[in-house]
Parts: sequence; C-alpha cells; structure tokens
Amino acid sequence: MSRGKFSDLWLLVAILVLLAVGLLANFSTSIADGSGLYQKQFFWIGIGSAIALAILSVPLRFFEMLSYIFYGVSIVSLLLVLAVGSTHKGATSWFVFGSVQLQPSEFAKVATLLAVARLLAEHPRDLDRFWLFAVACIMTVVPMALILVQPDLGTALIFPVMLFVLLTWAGVAPQYILLMFMPVAAVLTVWSMPLHIIVLLLLVAIAYVSIRRLPWVAALTGLYLFFGTLTPKLWSKLEPHQQRRITTFLDPEADPLGAAYQLIQSKIAVGSGGLLGKGFLNGTQTQLQFLPEGHNDFIFSAFAEEWGFVGAVIVVVAFLVFYYRGIAIASKCHSSFHSLVAIGVVGTIIFQALTNLLMTVGLLPVTGLPLPLVSYGGSSMLVTLAMVGLLFSAALRWREY
Repeated sequence: MSRGKFSDLWLLVAILVLLAVGLLANFSTSIADGSGLYQKQFFWIGIGSAIALAILSVPLRFFEMLSYIFYGVSIVSLLLVLAVGSTHKGATSWFVFGSVQLQPSEFAKVATLLAVARLLAEHPRDLDRFWLFAVACIMTVVPMALILVQPDLGTALIFPVMLFVLLTWAGVAPQYILLMFMPVAAVLTVWSMPLHIIVLLLLVAIAYVSIRRLPWVAALTGLYLFFGTLTPKLWSKLEPHQQRRITTFLDPEADPLGAAYQLIQSKIAVGSGGLLGKGFLNGTQTQLQFLPEGHNDFIFSAFAEEWGFVGAVIVVVAFLVFYYRGIAIASKCHSSFHSLVAIGVVGTIIFQALTNLLMTVGLLPVTGLPLPLVSYGGSSMLVTLAMVGLLFSAALRWREY
C-alpha cells in the first residue's frame, strides 16, 4: 500500500487476469455454439468498468448516506420482478428491456451490503446488543426470502454468508454468531447421525468456552436440535430440480444421463485438460458441446480443459491475490464503514468463486452461481465490477474516518 493515496497494482492485475480468462473462455464456448456471447461480454465489461470508475470517483460517504435508499429500491425491485418479471428455467428473476435482461437480485446484493455495513458502523457500542443483531438479520433475510420465492437458491445463499462476514468483522458478540451458525450446521449434518452428534458436542463446547452463560448454551443447543428435526420438512419444500442437484452430488452415478449429466461432463472436461490443456479452441467437451452452460456455471471447466492444470492454477491464484489484497485493504481502513464494505465485497466474491470452483469438480452440489469476473452475464458482471469499484474506493480513501 502506498503512503499517500493508495493504489493496489496486484489487485488490479488479479482482476484483469480474471476478466481476460473470462473473455478467452467465452470466445471458445461462443465458437462452439455460434452464439457470439463473447461480444456481449466485451460490452458488459466496458459498461461495468465505467461504473467502477464512476464509483471510484465518488467518496464512499456518498454511498453510506444513500445506502438505506438503495436498499429500499432493491426491495421494491425484487417485489416488482415477481409480478412482472420474465421467467426462465422456472425462475422469475429478470426484467427484460428488449434484448437486455437485468436481474434485480444481483443489485440487491450490493444494496444489502451497503445498508448492513452502515447499520453496524453507526452503532459500534451496540455490537453486543441483541437488537442490532436482529435488525441486521432482518435486513438480510427480507431480500433473501424474496429471491427464494423466485426461486433462485444459489443467489439467496450469498446473503447469509455476507451477513456472517460483516457481523464477524464488526465484532458482534460470539453468541450471535453461533446463533446464525447452529441452524446451518444442523441442516448440513443431519444426514449422518454420528456426525450430527459430534458437531453438536463440538459447538456446545465452543459456545460454553466463548460465552460461559448456561442459558445461552441451552438455547443454542435447542436451536440446533430444532433445525435438525425440521430438516426433513425443509427438504420437502425444495424444488424437485434442487433436490436432484443434492442427490446427484451425493451419488453422481445414479442418473448419469439426467441430473448428473452436467457434473459428470464438467469433471471429464477438467480432468482431460492434463497439465497444459488441449489447446485454445481444441477442447472436445467444449467444442462438441458436451459441456452444458460452458459460458456460465461451468466456464471454469471449459477453461481448464483447454488450458490445463496451469490455466486452472492461474485462476485460483488470481482469486487468492484478490482475497489477500482485499483483506489488507479492509484491515487498513480507518473508517468502520469503509472497512466493512471492503470485507463484504471480498467475502461475497470469494464465497461465490469458491462455491463455483468446488461445484465444477464435484465437491459441492450444483448451485447455479457464476464465477465472478469470468462467467458470462450482464447483471452479474455489472454488479461484480461495481463491487470492485467500492473496494478500490475504500483502498483509495483508507485514511478517512
């Protein structure tokens, strides 16, 4: 970091590398299906870069002042899209303006991040108060619930992770962090009773050591058991295609030509790339169109097939550099709001990237989350580059209080 105004060259290089990877991979998949999506990707990157530069030129205090207004507008847009939005693959998630489609759930991510960051920054003395935790949760759950109604499970999953990152970084009391974590742990481990019990005992021990209040420990234990019991009912509420994604993840060979087809083809593409790949435009899974959604959800698979292990490592290293430099920026900022915005951007983008990368190699169920800065997508690219603009703005103004 510079001593005066901050300019992070390594962060910029990592972002440019990821954008270049996305353009190469989108060009390859566009050649395969004749869609020409890479040309639209150039357009979205240009518009997104202009937005990032515009954000960089405006003090973050401006966004702090307007954050609640942005949040309110995003909630209204999520309600409107349910009423008049376009439905694609069973999800009513888009506004359509001619040939342009905009996804309000993407913009809701930024609005929620700014609003919750402002809430936490304005009340540093209330971080151990339940009311602050409750308000932050409500502000996060409202857009998440509206997105689940669409339904778009992948995008909705980003919101609790964003909230967890913001609360932890702000220094909210540990019992409230555990209050968030207990239901998630219960739902994820209930499929194996021994694991379910082991995780419960571990979390109870952590709760006792960190909180040392028996009523809180008892309440957290009850919450864990409640959600463990509730999980079968939650499972029945999932859409059939969402259930298939999870069962396919647990047993890909059960339906190799149906629900598991995407995952199997993705793993074949990644594995067949070898050390140096098959060469640009020479990926058989990509060029013969065996790989579904090669321009979006599985773009990493398409890139790894043609550029091999070396290409895959370049992508991973670029995200690691983004993570490291983002954490450094958040740590250095004097303003609580600046710091929270920076860490929220890093947490959101890295979670989405990690989920996508693990999904493509079969280590997580298919969620439909694109790879930030790489996958094709108008709204996703615009919002991600807007977040990048916020991160650079925090870096530039790290001395401000």
